[in-house]
Amino acid sequence: MKKWIIISAIVVVIGGASGWFLLGKKDQTLSVEAVAQTTTVQEGKLEVAVSGSGSVTASTDQDVTAENTTLVVDSVNVASGDTVYKGKTLVTFSNGAVVTAPYNGEIKEVNVESGNGASRGTILLRIEDKDGVISPITRGDNNASNSLSGGSSLTADTVSVKEGDVVKEGTTLLTFTDGSILKAPVDGTITSLSVKSGDSVQNSATVAHITNYNSLQTTISVDELDITKVQVGQLVKITASAFEDETFEGKVTKVAEVGTPSNGVSTFDVTVQITDPKSLKIGMSTEASITIESKDDALYVPVEAVYKSGDEKYVLVPATSSASTQSTKKVTVETGISNDTFVEVTSGLTVGESIQIPIVRSSGNSSRGGMMMQGGGFPSGGFPSGNFGGRNGGGFPSGGGAPSGGRGGN
Repeated sequence: MKKWIIISAIVVVIGGASGWFLLGKKDQTLSVEAVAQTTTVQEGKLEVAVSGSGSVTASTDQDVTAENTTLVVDSVNVASGDTVYKGKTLVTFSNGAVVTAPYNGEIKEVNVESGNGASRGTILLRIEDKDGVISPITRGDNNASNSLSGGSSLTADTVSVKEGDVVKEGTTLLTFTDGSILKAPVDGTITSLSVKSGDSVQNSATVAHITNYNSLQTTISVDELDITKVQVGQLVKITASAFEDETFEGKVTKVAEVGTPSNGVSTFDVTVQITDPKSLKIGMSTEASITIESKDDALYVPVEAVYKSGDEKYVLVPATSSASTQSTKKVTVETGISNDTFVEVTSGLTVGESIQIPIVRSSGNSSRGGMMMQGGGFPSGGFPSGNFGGRNGGGFPSGGGAPSGGRGGN
């Protein structure tokens, strides 16, 4: 019995050792090793960009209300420097409405003349009282008659447009029986019209809606880490899902001051005016790349080629020691602008010089990494180089075989 126990123990030990050996072999076949290939230092235009997605909207898309009515000035009865008494007629309108002096004072400024139109709130004059306080007098002040201030409602007389009409700013849309006129406040297409001749219109009522289909924009969301780099006036490249092979130009017109928080991170809306919308339509999805920095004739390398050790940045340069062996030497470099794909080298290298790029390859039958891209680029899967790039997508130098983009950092 003791003999069989000993034999069994020996078998277990041998089996365990064999299993360990086989598992070790299996693990070894799946281990990952670092190998390298070379590329050269490139020279050209390097761009850093912030990207985001959005949709096409109209730059002008607004309601027109009876509050926008205009009265035509018939006569102005005072001039700057005149002394007036309370109740004196200052301005008369073509419908007979008048504006009178609210108190004794001196006219300091006259802003209208005969034939001008004045909408509600327009400053007609400025008057100084006995205490030296200068106040504006506007159309709609309490001293004006009901017909001037509009009363509680107006009656439409003539409607001059219909739905679908394209109008210019200042085009007369309709006139009212009191002589007031409603003009288009902006260029665009009349997309709705809710008034006909004889209708009673409340002052706050929407009379029409105007949309300008020729002036389009897109609004994208930008990460809080990038928003400080975005400024009004920066150029933007825009693509649309509906036009895969076409690029549109744009310009940043507005940057939100307040962000929208979500999951601990805030994003900010950036409005981009599309320079020439061509066949774009409202509602189409877009991708916008805002150029935040650009440099011509820059020397650049793939970001994965640059290593960082403390404050030192360096690359590995092939150095052949003999016909059969090859080694590398470490070259310290200084860097400039960068995006998620390339980094500018400001010193330490020359154009055309060879450098090493690491790739990851398993020692089994499969590998990760890939062939070098045109223009010195490198597909994902390499070793990261440290503090380069960002979260918004990779960028490429102009002319390097791919569009620029990504978030840069020194």
